Amino acid sequence: MIYFQNPEFFLLAIPLWFFYRRWGRAHGFTGALRVAILASLLLVLTGPEWNIGGRGIDIVVVADRSRSMPASAHDNVRELIQNLSDPQNRGSGDRIGIVTFGSEEQLEQPLSDVDSFESYTKDVLPDGSDLNAAVNRALNQVDHNRPARILVLSDGEANGPSPLSAARRAREEGVPVDFRAYERPRIGDVAVKSIDLPDLVSPREPFQFGVEIYSDGDVLGKVTLLRDGREIVSQQYPLSSGTNRLMFGDLLDSSGLYNYSVRVDVAGDPLPENNQGAGVVRIEAGPKLLVLNNDGQDDNLVRALRAGRVEVDVAQADTHPLTQDALDSYRGVIVENVTAAKFGRLKMERLAQFVEDLGGGLALTGGERSFGTGGYFKSPLDDVLPVSMEMREEHRKTRIALAIALDRSGSMTAPVKGGKTKMDLADLGTAECVRLLSAGDMVAVIAVDSSPHVIQSLVPVEDPESIAGKVLKIQSQGGGIFVYEALVAAGKELMGATDFQTKHIILFSDAADSEEPGDYENLLKSFESSGITVSVIGLGTTSDPHAKLLEDIAKRGRGNIMFTEDAHELPRLFTQDTMSVARNTFIKRDDTQPNGIPAELLPDAKLMGALAAGAFPSVDGYNLSYLKPDATMGVVSRDEYAAPLSAFWYRGVGRAAALTLEVDGKYSGGFGRWESYEDFLITHARWLLGGESPAEAFVQVAREGQDAVVTVELEPDRKNKGQGEAPSVMVVPPGDEREQAQRLDLEWTGPDTLAGRLRLSRTGNYRTVLKTGEGQFSRGPAVTLPYSPEFDPREGQPSGRETLAAVAELSGGVERNDILTILSDPPRLAETFSLLPWLLMLAVGLLVVEIAGRRLSLWQRLVEPAGIEVAVKKGAAAWLPRWKLRLPRGSRRGAKHPEPAVAAHAKPPSREVSRPATPATMTSVLDRAKERARRRLK
Repeated sequence: MIYFQNPEFFLLAIPLWFFYRRWGRAHGFTGALRVAILASLLLVLTGPEWNIGGRGIDIVVVADRSRSMPASAHDNVRELIQNLSDPQNRGSGDRIGIVTFGSEEQLEQPLSDVDSFESYTKDVLPDGSDLNAAVNRALNQVDHNRPARILVLSDGEANGPSPLSAARRAREEGVPVDFRAYERPRIGDVAVKSIDLPDLVSPREPFQFGVEIYSDGDVLGKVTLLRDGREIVSQQYPLSSGTNRLMFGDLLDSSGLYNYSVRVDVAGDPLPENNQGAGVVRIEAGPKLLVLNNDGQDDNLVRALRAGRVEVDVAQADTHPLTQDALDSYRGVIVENVTAAKFGRLKMERLAQFVEDLGGGLALTGGERSFGTGGYFKSPLDDVLPVSMEMREEHRKTRIALAIALDRSGSMTAPVKGGKTKMDLADLGTAECVRLLSAGDMVAVIAVDSSPHVIQSLVPVEDPESIAGKVLKIQSQGGGIFVYEALVAAGKELMGATDFQTKHIILFSDAADSEEPGDYENLLKSFESSGITVSVIGLGTTSDPHAKLLEDIAKRGRGNIMFTEDAHELPRLFTQDTMSVARNTFIKRDDTQPNGIPAELLPDAKLMGALAAGAFPSVDGYNLSYLKPDATMGVVSRDEYAAPLSAFWYRGVGRAAALTLEVDGKYSGGFGRWESYEDFLITHARWLLGGESPAEAFVQVAREGQDAVVTVELEPDRKNKGQGEAPSVMVVPPGDEREQAQRLDLEWTGPDTLAGRLRLSRTGNYRTVLKTGEGQFSRGPAVTLPYSPEFDPREGQPSGRETLAAVAELSGGVERNDILTILSDPPRLAETFSLLPWLLMLAVGLLVVEIAGRRLSLWQRLVEPAGIEVAVKKGAAAWLPRWKLRLPRGSRRGAKHPEPAVAAHAKPPSREVSRPATPATMTSVLDRAKERARRRLK
C-alpha cells in the first residue's frame, strides 16, 4: 500500500494542466512524454512511500496460566482476550496473536487478522511461571515491518530466568511490553519451606529431622506432623517473622518408603496452598519379593520361597495399589496366574515402569488365567516379558469367521489422554484383531449408529493391512447405537460362512448408550442354531444403564463380556477375545501324553543360576508362547511346539522372567511333585532380586526451589578409574500415569564428583536410579516437590507488580487497565519504502528521452516509414505529405493494370490514370516506395 507524506501537493495538478495546455502542449510521443514528466515531478512533491507492513497493528497477548494466578483471574483473562480479538473491536489490518505460559510457553494462536479467540487448545504445565520464555516466544512472532506491542496478562510472579532479559530484547526491537497485573495478596503468609529428612535409615534406627516454616509476621500456628497420612504430632507453636526451624524424631520397624508431611494452620492465611510440606525417608532392610495372586493367601510358591529364606509379602492382585510408593520396598514382583483384567492398564503400566525405569524384577507364571488367555497380549506388560504371545500360522488348528460390530455413536467422539478419541481406540483394537487372523480366516467389519454401515464385507484375510486401513478410517457420525440392528447386520455377514465351524461376533458398545435392543433373545437363539457365538466389549462399568443388557447378550451368545472405563484398554480386550476364540493358547496334555508334556532343562539356564539337578519333570499344561530375540530360554517343552517354559532377559535397568507352566495348580503335573521344585523357584526369585548394589558410587539429591540438584560421588580408589563411561542417573517423575523417565545430564565438578540439575515440573516424589554399568544399578534418594513452586514464599524478591512494571519500563511499555486502547497506540510506523528517488530517476530519464526525440527527429524516423507502408497498403495517398505516386508511361502489365512507380517530389498524377490499383500494382508501388524512402534517408 502507498502512502503520501504531502498529499496536498496533488492540488498543483490543476495549474500544471493549464501550464501544459498553454505553453507545453505537443502531439504524439513528445506530448505523452511531457505529461509523464510533469506527473512524475508532481508525485515527487507529494513524498510517496510504499508501506511494506500494510495496515493495522500487531498485538501479541501473553497469558499467564500458572497456579499462582488468582482463581477468578483465569476467566477474566479469557474474556479480555476474546474482547481484544473480536472483529468489531479491531481495526482494518489489526492482527492478534496469543502465547500462553506456565512452566513452559505455548503458541496458542499465531498473529491473525481473521481468527477470534474462543478457548485455550494447548496444554500448559501450571507449576511454574517462565515469563521470560513467554515474552521471547511473543517476540519471535513479531513482523519487524509492522508496528507491534506485547500485552502481558499475569501476576508477574516469575520463577524462571529473569524476564528483564526478554525486556531488553523487546527494547532493541522496538516492541513495547504492556501489562495488566493480577495480584494475589501475600501479607500474613505462612508457608512450610522444607522437611530435612535423612535419605536412608535402618530398621529401628532412631532419626531426627528438621522442619522450616516461613512466616510473614509473628503469629501462633498449629503444626501437625503426619506419616503416610497418619497424625503423629499436633501442637501449637509460636512463629516469629522470618524462617522458623522445628525439630522432630521418629523410629521405624519395617522396610519401605515412608512419606512425611507437615501442615501448619494459621487463621487468615492468604495462601493456604503452601501450608503443607512433604518429604520421604527410605528404610532399607534387604531385598524383598511381592507375590500377587488371586486370593492374597500363602500357597506352594510362597512357601517354597520362604523355605529358601527369601523375604516375601503376599497380596491380592486386584486390591494392591501398585503405585511407585507401594512398590518401593520390593526388588521383585511375581504375578501368579492372574488375569490382566485384575490389574487394568494403569497398574500394568506401573509394573512396566517398575522394571524398565526403577530396576525391579518381574515374573509371570502360567495357567488358564495368564499370558495370552489371560489378556496380556497387547497389554503394557507385553513388551516387558521375554516371550511373545501372538498367533502363528503354523500352530493354528481352527479357522474362524469373525464379524465385528462397532459403536460409532456420538459418545465415541469423546477425547482421551494422548489426543485420540474413543472411536480411534476402538478402530485400533479392531485393526489388531484383523492382524491376528490369517488367510484361512474371514472377517467383516460393520460400523453402527442408528443403522448398520458395512465397512468391510466378509472376505478372506489375505491382505490384513488393507482391511486394517479401512477400519482405522472409521469416524463417529453422531446419534446412538441400535444394538439389534448391529447384531442382525453381523449375523447376515456370517450366514455366508457355511464352511466354518467357528463363527463369532464381537459387539462393541457404550454401556450407557446401547439403544433399541429389539427382539435380541430370539435373534441370539437363531445364532445358536447356526453356530454363531457373541462376545460383548462394553465401554463403561457394570453399573451403567445398559450394562445388564450387554451382559445378557454375551450370556445368551455364549461369549465373553468385558467392561472397561479406560478406552486405552480396548486394543487389549479386542485381541484377548479374538485369541480366546481363534486359538486355545493354553496347551493341555492329551491322551497321547499319559505322563504329561515332556520338558528339558537347557544349558543356557546356568545364566540365571543353578536351577536344578537332573532331568526336568513333565507338566500337564502350559501357555503357548514364543521366545523373543535377545531373550534366553531355560526350559523348553518337548512337544510339537518346542515352546519356552522358562525364559528370562534384562529389560531397561531391570529384569523379567516368564514361567509359562503352572507353578501351583491342577496343571503343574510332575513339576509340582519334583524334588527340586523349591530350588528351581528360589533360583528364579533370587535372579529377580538382582545382585548387590555397586559400592563405588554414592548419590545425593537436594531441592533448590523448583530444581533438584543431584550429586554423584565416586570412590577415589575405584578399580576402573579413568576407563569406560561415566555413571548415569535416571530420574523417574511422579504421576498416576506412567511418565517418561529423564536421563540427567551430569558434568564433572571434580576428579571424583559429578553433578546435574533437573527442573521439577509437577508435585510428588521424584526417584533417582544410578546406573554404573551393564546390569549394575542402585536406587538413589527420592526428592519431593510438596506444592507448586508458584506458592513458594517470595523472601527478598520483588512483588509480581514490581516485576511487570520493570519489564514495561525497560521496554517502553505501560500498564493498561483498558486493554482495547492498545489497538490505537502503535509504537512505531510500519516499515516503509520511499519511492521518491525512483520517481526522480524516472522524471530525468523521461526528460532525456523527450529532448533526444525532438533534437534527433527520432519519432519521425521511427514512425514515417511505417506510415508510408500503411498508406500504400490502404491506397490512401493523402497520408504521404511528401511522397507522391505516378504511373510511368508504357509500363503496364495489361490493358487495365498499369505498373506503378514511386518518384520523389513528383507532380500529382493526372486524372486520366487515377484508376483503382490491382493487388499486383500495389505490391510494385510498395517496393518502389520503400526504396525511394531509404535513398532519401541516406
